[in-house]
Amino acid sequence: MELFVTCSQGLEPLLIDELQALGCQNLRTGYRGVYVPEATLEDIYRINYCSRLGGRVLMPLSRFRCPHRDGLYRGIAELDWMPLIPDNKTFAIDANVTHKELRNSLYAAQVTKDAICDQLRDQRGRRPNIDPTNPDIQLNLFIREPWATIYLDTSGKPLYKRGYRVERGEAPMQETLAAALLTLAGYTSSEILCDPCCGSGTLLIEAALMAAAIPPGFLRTEWGFRFHPEFSQALWLKVKAEADRHRKTLEPGRFFGCDANKEVVRNCKANLRAAGLQKAIEVVASDFRDYTPPIPPTFVIANPPHGRRLGEADRLQPIYRALGDFLKSKTAKPARAFVFIGDMALTKEMGLASKRRHVIDNNGVDSRLLEFDVF
Repeated sequence: MELFVTCSQGLEPLLIDELQALGCQNLRTGYRGVYVPEATLEDIYRINYCSRLGGRVLMPLSRFRCPHRDGLYRGIAELDWMPLIPDNKTFAIDANVTHKELRNSLYAAQVTKDAICDQLRDQRGRRPNIDPTNPDIQLNLFIREPWATIYLDTSGKPLYKRGYRVERGEAPMQETLAAALLTLAGYTSSEILCDPCCGSGTLLIEAALMAAAIPPGFLRTEWGFRFHPEFSQALWLKVKAEADRHRKTLEPGRFFGCDANKEVVRNCKANLRAAGLQKAIEVVASDFRDYTPPIPPTFVIANPPHGRRLGEADRLQPIYRALGDFLKSKTAKPARAFVFIGDMALTKEMGLASKRRHVIDNNGVDSRLLEFDVF
């Protein structure tokens, strides 16, 4: 089978590198994702458990011509849904449609749902239940005229839901984005890392998971692939054990962070505890202008306020000016620094020339990861 592993737009090259490191070959780029040909159940388990950048691992169930509404209904009805949706299990459908007659994704999802429910009602005597928020089986429908593909989402919940975010700050960074930024930055476990705008701790936690070789799915207990009729508990446990075997113990004194908001720091520490990293990461409630890391960091990564609201950029200028001062005075020399920004005009306040700029799509917002060498 040919899997499709989704990702944020622009991260496809990073995802290809990651999947190749996981043993996948002959990959090709798709729209917001990567195709994995000749995949096995073992690949499904490994990608779900070990991918830091992927969003969902989709397994195709059927691909068929879809000229109109009736063609969609027939194509879905030709599948045997009895083993795919067990009795008393809920399901939901996400649809992404580009079609001159099926112009509404919700309508296409409704037609698909009707075809499945009609078949199961005829065979079981009752319709299955739909749960759009927390289904047991998640299906994904993609229609690009004239073809339709129906996928089983083997991830279930999206992979960015690692399981450690028990408290959320305001507009927290998505876990897969944090992992992508660290990957782009070339972060290595030998570096002493500091996040002076740590928020709920996503960058710190993702860096620590990478340094300790802890699989990103380590805390998760629910997976969509468990409902697949060919699911193998023995093979899944084998894949999991192989990945867990590489885990390392983190020594304290390698990860530091601060945030001026005391409530946000409390949330951050709750997330650290949930991730089992409270002893490895030191976080304090402090404005970074008043904070000096106990050990001068060799690697700084920050996601300061982006100033997207009208007039907000002027208010943020002193913060960016102070961030530049922090990089110059509070880091080891030489050091590497990375700042994720949404307004290029604010970078002038930092008083540093960026070595490189990485363009990132951040939920539809054109953002940049700026790289600095600090001497």
